[in-house]
Amino acid sequence: MPEYTKYKRGSEWRKWDLHIHTPETKKNDQFAGSTIAEKWDNFIKAINSSSEEISVIGITDYFCIDNYFKVKQLVAENTITKKFDLIIPNIEIRVLPVGGSGTPINLHCIFNPNIDTEIETRFLSKLKFNYSDADYSAKKEELIRLGRDFTGNSSLNNSDALKAGIGQYVISMDVLREVFEKDIKLRENTIIIVSNKSTDGVTGIVKHSDFFIDKNVSQLEATRRSIYQFSDAIFSSNPSDILYFSGLGVDSKKTVIEKCASLMPCFHGSDAHKNENIFNPAESRFCWIKADPTFEGLKQTLYEPNDRVKIQALKPDVKNERYIISELEFIDTGNLFGNQKILLNENLNAIIGGKSSGKSLLLYSTARSIDPEQVDKADKRLDFDGYKFKSEYDFKVTWKNGDVDRLNDNQPSHKLHKITYIPQLYINYLVEKNNKEDLNSLIKNIILQDSAFKKFFESRTDSILETTSEIERLLNEFLQVRQKGNETFQKSKQLGTSENIKKGLTKIENDIELGRKSSNLTEEEFREFNRLQLEKSELEKSLREIDLKDKALSKILDELIKTKANLLGNEDEEGEIDKVLLKGQIDRILQESSVITPDLVLIRDKIGSDFNTMIANLVSEIKKLNLETVEKQIIEKIGVNKIAINPYLIKLEGQKELQKLTSSLEVEKLKHQQSQELERQIESFKKEHENIRKQISILLNKRYKLYKEIEKEVNDTKNDIGSEILLSCTLIYKEIDFPFFEQVNKASISSDHYFNTLFSKGNVNYGLIPILFEKPLKVIDDKLYFETNKYFPIKLKTDFEDILRGLIKDSFNLDYSVTYKGDDLLSMSPGKKGTVLLILFLHISSFEYPILIDQPEDNLDNRTIYDLLCQMIKEKKKDRQIIIVSHNANLVVATDTENIIVANQEGEGVVVRAGRYKFEYINGSIEHSFAKNDGIAEILLSQGIKEHVCDILEGGNEAFKQRERKYSIK
Repeated sequence: MPEYTKYKRGSEWRKWDLHIHTPETKKNDQFAGSTIAEKWDNFIKAINSSSEEISVIGITDYFCIDNYFKVKQLVAENTITKKFDLIIPNIEIRVLPVGGSGTPINLHCIFNPNIDTEIETRFLSKLKFNYSDADYSAKKEELIRLGRDFTGNSSLNNSDALKAGIGQYVISMDVLREVFEKDIKLRENTIIIVSNKSTDGVTGIVKHSDFFIDKNVSQLEATRRSIYQFSDAIFSSNPSDILYFSGLGVDSKKTVIEKCASLMPCFHGSDAHKNENIFNPAESRFCWIKADPTFEGLKQTLYEPNDRVKIQALKPDVKNERYIISELEFIDTGNLFGNQKILLNENLNAIIGGKSSGKSLLLYSTARSIDPEQVDKADKRLDFDGYKFKSEYDFKVTWKNGDVDRLNDNQPSHKLHKITYIPQLYINYLVEKNNKEDLNSLIKNIILQDSAFKKFFESRTDSILETTSEIERLLNEFLQVRQKGNETFQKSKQLGTSENIKKGLTKIENDIELGRKSSNLTEEEFREFNRLQLEKSELEKSLREIDLKDKALSKILDELIKTKANLLGNEDEEGEIDKVLLKGQIDRILQESSVITPDLVLIRDKIGSDFNTMIANLVSEIKKLNLETVEKQIIEKIGVNKIAINPYLIKLEGQKELQKLTSSLEVEKLKHQQSQELERQIESFKKEHENIRKQISILLNKRYKLYKEIEKEVNDTKNDIGSEILLSCTLIYKEIDFPFFEQVNKASISSDHYFNTLFSKGNVNYGLIPILFEKPLKVIDDKLYFETNKYFPIKLKTDFEDILRGLIKDSFNLDYSVTYKGDDLLSMSPGKKGTVLLILFLHISSFEYPILIDQPEDNLDNRTIYDLLCQMIKEKKKDRQIIIVSHNANLVVATDTENIIVANQEGEGVVVRAGRYKFEYINGSIEHSFAKNDGIAEILLSQGIKEHVCDILEGGNEAFKQRERKYSIK
């Protein structure tokens, strides 16, 4: 296919210097050289040696274009070797009234270079200046005549006379208007710019905006305004001017349009009058223009003054190369697609074409080549089986960083890039799921497209999961403690209280004393016998304490080792951490934070070292206690005691009753010790029970607050989408999802019962649940007591454990609400709802990778909100590359699409000629324009991109007119 356009990525940012003078400029020529020839030689060297990449230059002079033609000739002859995409004529003129410094106001007329040979006859010769009752045009010979007449020197040489004439040539605005009113086509091929200098060569910049915001209105205010209203743009790099004339300054867009007749772009150039200034604007304020380097491209800045021009040092809107698709390529040996390559723009690419022209096919092939898994999911939801052709083809997506994705490469490990793909009717599919649950899920997925919010959300949900896990662990521990406490209480109840047992012991001791008096033992022997018995009891008690102490210390050591393993991971036999299977909490936290720095690793290692020290110290202290040796010594003492007490037992053998009492005393003493131990355990269980209950209460409150933090973050950062679209979030816990609500016997609940404060409008007032859980809850006779005389009536056979598990259950929901101008999303029409969802998605998503959207206008039915969608796309394309398929002219034109891809399919039965394919594509900028040429057989090549838009898209002509009128009343 022949070359359709040189600018195959559409409108791109390029440096333009629209204001550069040359040697022989008619005012303030400071170019180095002792002769004209030397000046031009030095000028050419300065141009050729410049390292700046300048796409377009505007050769500027006063009422003259001779130097413009000379530069063109030097370029054509390759004397100027530096490459430019375009050289454009800029004629600087001076008009009345005079400015504050006593000099006329400077205007620049930039002409379409396509009519450069007509400028003298259609413009310069039509201007009029009156001096001494004689009229002079701005043709060269007339300016020379004026110079000689003004100086009174008829023999003045042509060069000096020309400069003298130009020095005096000042025209009125009426003359300038008349010229353009009589030649409308000339006006269409001219851009008029108000100069930013008070006088030639003066470095001080006058702020144009001061003319409009100064409260002291001068007598020339109306005249000044009329000049701005007649002009198209401003020559100024002053930030306040840039803001003001784009409608972003102290006056609104409406006010600026009322005062100036339109918003206007601000241009800037080097205004070079000497070699050092060539392509070297003050403060590196380069003029970046996003357009084809053509006159029509420059005119686009008049329609999009905010987005098409930037005055700054560096290239605007730079994106990460990893997230930019550079080119698409069909790979086909047949005549279905051939090996067509399509270059993409970094911003907005629109694919247009007639029905079945292959526009959706191109987007689908792109999406499937990059992320087949995402495309498969979408196909399944939409019941779409893909595109089928008799012959196979491959498709290649090349990213700006050099990475390549191919359609026929289905290896998941090769798919390293991500996209957001919204196929045709996908929004409709989402809209049709018209219920709150699906809406909440959809909104959640949309707001999670914001990477900052996603990070915040995931950190909170991770904390919620950890908190819930800890709550469940504590509840299990609580139930175990409760069970052990109950079992211990039953044992204590069966054994009797230590107080009652003590009373029994006293009676037995008294009975033994009476029995001793009638026994064979002397008083001294009996005292020794009792001492040995007491010694035996103490030794046995010490033995039990040793056993308990050993078990307690072993448990402490186990818990310390478990805690270390939980935080740092388990160790293998060599003491190395298993990084894959046995990561601890600290390792996971460091990994998730994505900021693993050496100092953090040192802290982690220090924690591990401290744990090892604690464990080693505990083991050392346990060894110091020497419990095993002490235990052996006690056992030996018990043996000695047994030998010593045995003779007394033999003497008492005949005293059966006394012996029985003595044995009973030992048993009761043991029972007393056991009873005391059980009572101590019961008190310990009570305290542990209460402590765990409080811990659970604290964690329930913590979890509730974590959810509230998410609610607050959404409402603080996502609430105002713009243009009256509002998103709000409410944390709810539906009573139907709360088991306790069903466990309570509500028929027995009075209107003033505490139960009613726990619920409101179908939801749980969950802030009260942690308070309730902290109370000493217990079930007695189908009543859940939470205070001594206060209880909830519960249904028969409701298990206490089930009640507790119901109270801690996490059934929270983040309920989202979206409104547009007060209308709730769920009550909107499907089209309006779909558009709001798409706008919501585009606004919130902060990912950098490309967005691919197929015909979103199928969801549009409201003009007002459609305009909002266009604005949203214009804003989002600055951050993310967008590829959109559309048959809506306004969606393509109003978004100022940088690159338009036109698709075409040869009709059925048409024989595809050699070098042509059934599906063909061309692309270019919106400013690429030429009328249809019936002599060109290829439909795609027969007219410009703009003309294709007007032909293919309904309302295309009107869309362009609306765009041109958007910021103007001209």
